[in-house]
Amino acid sequence: MTSVLTSLRSPHIGRVKALHTSKGRKTANEFLAEGPQAVEAATKSKRFKITQLYVTEAALVQFSKLLATDPIVVSEKVMAAMSSVENAQGILATCAKDALPDLNKLTADSNLLIYCHEINDPGNLGTIIRSAHALGAQGLILSPGSVDPFAPKVVRASAGSLWHLPFIVNVEFEELMKSAQEVEMKSIAMTGSGKSTLKEFIKVLPKKSVFIFGNEAHGLPTEISKKCDHQVRIPMKAGVESLNLATSAALAIYAASNALTPIE
Repeated sequence: MTSVLTSLRSPHIGRVKALHTSKGRKTANEFLAEGPQAVEAATKSKRFKITQLYVTEAALVQFSKLLATDPIVVSEKVMAAMSSVENAQGILATCAKDALPDLNKLTADSNLLIYCHEINDPGNLGTIIRSAHALGAQGLILSPGSVDPFAPKVVRASAGSLWHLPFIVNVEFEELMKSAQEVEMKSIAMTGSGKSTLKEFIKVLPKKSVFIFGNEAHGLPTEISKKCDHQVRIPMKAGVESLNLATSAALAIYAASNALTPIE
């Protein structure tokens, strides 16, 4: 008979709940993967491997194919106490935070990168990670002051892509520019006042590009956009103020990736 963890005083709960916070993730050097999609990605990937798996009795049967490591079976109440969401899906895992890629190697090995300046909405970041992975970008770079990519909301919104897309955190714009210039990678500022439309620019897209996006509330600072090699905008119908950041990023990634290597 399977032993089931039922105590709401179990140290396992405190260990998992600590990963809901940035401080807890930093201290443990771990993060949380919740739901079958994230756990499956963690199981199949060589990055961010599972350190401990937790399942309910129902999930033990439902998700048996995902159980590559021996799980701790917990009650529904314990799972609810561990989860960062209101409706827990019955399966979650703690995962190791591996060392992130080297910036110079990433710029040298890539022809399409995304840089986000002070992005602060976890849902947007997770969606951008998912879009970048799905549409052919080779990596994502985050400035200081950006939301933690290992935060539970980001991990969920990435829909498993966090385990596949290389990303780097805490990279200053000047540091990125130095690395990009060394490998002749051009910088493209995505801004509402861009000189070229995305459709026009894609026709002359450089072989190596990094698209630069500002944050949700303020966009890209002028002092950053004017230092970029190109300033590009996405034209919109009259009366529309702006596009959602994640939507803008997806459009740019798709257009650029398809121009470099057609997506079929």
